[in-house]
Formats: sequence, C-alpha cells, structure tokens
Amino acid sequence: MSGVSAYLHSPSTPVLLGNLGLKYSDIVYGVYYPRFSPDPAVSSRYWYNAEALESLLRGEPRCPVPYVDYAFEYPPLVGLLWYSTTCLSALATAGEHRPSVRVDRIAELHFALNAAALSIFVVLSVLFLWKLAESLGWAFGPRVATLWLLLPSTVLYSVYNWDAMCAALALGSLVAFARRRYLASGLLLGASVAAKLMTASVAYVLFLHLLFGKRGDARLRDAGHFLAGLAVAGALPYLALLALSPAGFRDFVTHHYAWYCENCLYMVFVHDIHSPAHRLLAIASVSALAAAVALLVARGRGSEDGLLPYRLSAVSALGAVLSNYVFSPQMVLLFSPLVLAFSRRASRALYAVSDVANFSIMFSFFRDYELRLFLREVGIPVSVRFSPWTIDSPVQWFAAARNLLLLVVLVIEVSRLSRSCDARTPRRSPSSGPRRATASEAPPPV
Repeated sequence: MSGVSAYLHSPSTPVLLGNLGLKYSDIVYGVYYPRFSPDPAVSSRYWYNAEALESLLRGEPRCPVPYVDYAFEYPPLVGLLWYSTTCLSALATAGEHRPSVRVDRIAELHFALNAAALSIFVVLSVLFLWKLAESLGWAFGPRVATLWLLLPSTVLYSVYNWDAMCAALALGSLVAFARRRYLASGLLLGASVAAKLMTASVAYVLFLHLLFGKRGDARLRDAGHFLAGLAVAGALPYLALLALSPAGFRDFVTHHYAWYCENCLYMVFVHDIHSPAHRLLAIASVSALAAAVALLVARGRGSEDGLLPYRLSAVSALGAVLSNYVFSPQMVLLFSPLVLAFSRRASRALYAVSDVANFSIMFSFFRDYELRLFLREVGIPVSVRFSPWTIDSPVQWFAAARNLLLLVVLVIEVSRLSRSCDARTPRRSPSSGPRRATASEAPPPV
C-alpha cells in the first residue's frame, strides 16, 4: 500500500480525481517547496544562510544543511534522512542553471528517495507485527498486519510524512522487548523518539514496567540497559542538534510550541485555534494520562499477564497523540498498529470508522469551499469561505468525529486494563521467548 501512497503523492503523477488532498504531502509541498522556492518572498523566511540557496539555484553542486543553513522543524533522525535525500538530489541535478527546473527535478528525486525509504519502513512494520505476534504466543492474529495495510489512512499517509519510520522503529523495539533484549529495545525506541517525540509515551510505559512492574533483582539491571539504549539513540541526537546549531534547535522547539490547534480534540470546546488554552489542556491531559499509566503499572505489578506492557503501550501511544494540541492526520500511524493488535474487537471496529474519518480530513481539505457552498445550498447555515482549519468547516467535523471515536476507544481500553489489573488473572508470560501455538490457541478473528 505504500506503493499506492507513493504514486498518489509523487510530483510526477497526475492529480487523482482532481483532488489536491490526494496529491499533497509534507515531504514535497509542505516542507521542500517553501524552503527551496526560487521566489525569495517565499523562501527567505526560512534561511539563515541565503548564499547556500543562491548557489544551489545557480546550478552548483551544493548541499544545504537543515538546521544550519535553514530552519527545519522535524526531529534529528528525520533531518538526517532529509539531508541525505536533498543532497543526493542536488548533486544529481548539478549543472542545471534554470532555477525553477532544477528545483522541480530535485523535488522529484527527493520524493522518490523518501518514498523508497518509507516503503521499507512500512514493510518492516508488517514484519515486526508478525514477529511480535510470534513472540507473544500469537496473542493477536497475524491478519492484523493485513488489516493495518488496507486501512484508508495507511494507504494515504504512509508516504506523506515520516511517521511510518517512527512507527516501524517503535514496533521493532517492542519485538526486542518481548525477547528480553532490553538494550536493543531502548536503542530502537530511542531512534523512534529521535524521529518523532510522540513515541516517548511507549518508552515511558516500558521503562515503568521494567522498574516497577517486575519483581526480582534483575529489574534494575534491565531498566538500566533499556534506559541506556534510550539515552544513546534518543537523547544524544537532540543534544548533537543543539551543539551543531543552537539557532536551528531553538527554531525547532519554537515552531512546535507556537503551533496552533491542528485537528485537536479541544477545538470542540475552544473554537479559537490559536488560543493558549489548547496547550494548557494538552498538558493537563497528558499529565493525567501519565498518572493513569503509572497507576496501572503499579496495580499490575506481579501480574502474570504478559501482554500488559503492550496493551499499556497501545493505550499510551493513542492517548498521547489524541491529547496533543497537534493531531495531523498521518499521526494515526504512530498508534494504529498497536491499537489493532492489542484492543478488543469493538475497539477495532470503532477505530476502523475513525480511520475513515481521518482519511477524509485530507480528502476534503482542498474542497472546503465547495463543501461549504453545497451545505449552504441545502439549507445548512455555514459561511462560504476556504478555512479548513476552523470548527465551522466540514473538514474539522471529520476531525472531531475521529477524535471522539478515538476517545471512546481510549476509555474502553483503559477500563479493560483497569479490570484486568484488579483480576490479575494468571497467564503465561511471554518473557521466556517465542513458542509454538497449539491447536486450541488459534489466532482470534480480527
């Protein structure tokens, strides 16, 4: 399905159904073109070193460095991939002296390289889901991976931003965790955090489980190994970025702190997307979620339910994204594989409906004016303008439906975990490693 996503978003393919929402991607249109535009009125606000862009536009074999030569708002692992793809594309097009032509050619090569990398991460995600199911004694059906691939949001958003890379690394970490390779688990999850901070929610769960959810003298050693890997692969890239370019690091942080409420849960209550209330509500919600997760870990201490840390990881990842004041549609990839794997059938069904609503956000985004006009013509009093970011837009109605459905899923799964911790039903822990499933343990239907 990543191939379909790559086809949809490639700069060289036609716009399917004439809908720009199926063509748009952050990789090309959201980040690349604003920075590498030949029009100084567009690009100048991003560049610290304008000469680097000027030499590129002259046809020279120049590789501008994100964070150093220009502002870049993504975490360091994404920045490394971005630098690699833009640099290779710039070198391959050196000698082209027509600025607009060179910028377009770089865009095509840059996207193709990112699409190839992200497609690999999508494949790895599927493989890791299968390995995780095997390591946990086929605790969930392998068809979950197929269902995840076929969901509308996976099809549209897997080659749209870099969330697929972050998700694959987090899934790989869980596989290593299930096999008691805690240093490797920390390293993979640290790399995931270096691609997107949201998976720190999974790191929080796993660290708490190792430190407080287990018994025995080995828990401090295991938690130490996990934390060491997390620090090396997760914290050091950010520290390296700070040392490399303090201005770039500052602008990276400022960009995210100052961002508006993008499709967030709180817009239903606070309609002003620029209100600081959204950030305050997000802080309060994330704090409450962190406390709830810590309480569930403590209540489940000593439980033989070997799936507890994975179910908690699914809840924590979903809650962290849902609670944030930025919930871009591609961010569902950060939790959708875990929710499908470790939730009940009712939650999966609700998630599938929310996924369709999430797909509809970008499908309708560039049609906002036409949708408003249609609604006005059928008697629904809406203002006719292009404003897909505000609550009076049908686009935000899709976002609100998605958010409320996911909130129901979150409540269902937290309640389920709470009952499970109270019951403490004995169950074989998967910590002893993979085993074969017996005939009586056939994978449940998705």
